[in-house]
Amino acid sequence: MSQRHRHRHRHRVFALGAAAAAATAALAVVAATPSATALGAEPSGPPASAADIKVTNRVTNSVSAHAIGVNTPFWNPYLTRSDTPELIRKAGIRTLSFNAGGPSDLYHFQHGGWLSPDPNGKDNGGYQDLNPTFSFDQFAKTAHDARARMLVHVNYGTGPTDTKAHPSTKEHPKPGDPREAAAWVRYANRTHHYHVRNWIIGEETYLNGWFSNPAHPMPKEPDAHTDKSPAAYARNAIAYAKAMKAVDPSIRVGVEFFPADPATADKPGQSKLKQWDDAVLHTPGLAKAVDFVDIHWYHPTFSGKFDDASVLADTSNTAPVLKALRADLDRASGPRHHIGIIVGESNSGVFPTQQQNNAVGALYLLDSNLALLENGVSDIDWWALYNGPSSTKDGGWGDLGLLSSGKCPWDQPKKKHCEPPVGTPFAPYQTLRMLTTALKGGGATLATTTTGGPGTLTAHAVRRADGTLAVVVVNKDPKRAQPFHLTLPAGYHTDRTLTWQRGDSTPTSHHGTAPIRLAPYSAAVILLHR
Repeated sequence: MSQRHRHRHRHRVFALGAAAAAATAALAVVAATPSATALGAEPSGPPASAADIKVTNRVTNSVSAHAIGVNTPFWNPYLTRSDTPELIRKAGIRTLSFNAGGPSDLYHFQHGGWLSPDPNGKDNGGYQDLNPTFSFDQFAKTAHDARARMLVHVNYGTGPTDTKAHPSTKEHPKPGDPREAAAWVRYANRTHHYHVRNWIIGEETYLNGWFSNPAHPMPKEPDAHTDKSPAAYARNAIAYAKAMKAVDPSIRVGVEFFPADPATADKPGQSKLKQWDDAVLHTPGLAKAVDFVDIHWYHPTFSGKFDDASVLADTSNTAPVLKALRADLDRASGPRHHIGIIVGESNSGVFPTQQQNNAVGALYLLDSNLALLENGVSDIDWWALYNGPSSTKDGGWGDLGLLSSGKCPWDQPKKKHCEPPVGTPFAPYQTLRMLTTALKGGGATLATTTTGGPGTLTAHAVRRADGTLAVVVVNKDPKRAQPFHLTLPAGYHTDRTLTWQRGDSTPTSHHGTAPIRLAPYSAAVILLHR
């Protein structure tokens, strides 16, 4: 991995610290497992008690066919490889996000794409050196070839008159310009008919230097506005939304929000971020001007616990955080305007770890994405399709990408640990395929409860638009197989089951009877028909 890629590894965020239910009929699945190899390795300790999984008919959220996407940072060159569209299609990815992190607020789409100088200086995270390796049109072509829609972050930080010869300065600031954003909408949707519906103003603007945490210094998001307050961002966002929708009234415009956790609201940094959200949301006119908020979900990092079990258990924190956010949005917007929630970035952590490329990252992806959808999120864009490796504290390497960039960590001069060839899928890519199978065509998430057992089994359910019921079961125990029983709405019979366990190179499909237990560190998607 080249040194320019290292700064996208999320360390700047890490520095912050941390319908009623219908009657159901019991359907206990008691037949033998279709494949002992795939579904039930022998436990290493005493047999685990069986968990009871109950799926109801109560809908918790509607899910579109395009709910699952990925970020495609323009500083990684492999989006334009000839095999990339097929890899995207095979994974079931339906949205590509034009988001490069901090450099997004330096990016200008004209002339093939170029970056402004960073108003915070060249040493601010190295953002101004993360130059585009493909144009917006090349991005759009890949999305078209992959049959995916697009989401775009427009430049909030710097204006189009900013040049290397005459950069923005404190005395002569050149902040982002709504007219440039409107021109981008015109170029994409009027000139080229790319049909980009979702647009986001800026990228993690809450980290623009409005506040600082001396104990954890970090790069600032590029922002040449003199007033960097949340109220100023909100007022400018209203102007952006107005200018952009004047070009294409059918688009949806979003603003940057931090997913504040009520349980840790008093921690340094996070309390300031909650103040950012509140100030933005309550700026007059903001709630009616925008259509959604963009949150970046790296919650395991904020807990301060980085061991495998804690990362996998962190999905239990999803519901309270989103419940609080939903209440804030509804109070601000009133009953006549619904502000949606998009997760514009997500991963098991904000910096590279070996977890992200092994079974822990794979199981986290499946479990977390479904938990987010169940709790009101409409779209999720994983970070990232391609990213690149960096060294980890345990002496290995980690990569936040789903696919290998084929590099050696930039910070390992002796190149002891290098990635497999470019385009090689990592483990999370395989469970993403299972996720998109469960969600194929869209539908609705259903209320599901799991009781009994040792507490390391989680379950989710989706009633797809085609009538298929998809039950997703995840075993987070690294050592013991987990038995379980299913209770389902009446009338369903198993069609097939997809399974994946630690070490598998691809999910396995089994026809017929559903499993009754899962191997250590494994998952199943059980597809049922009526």
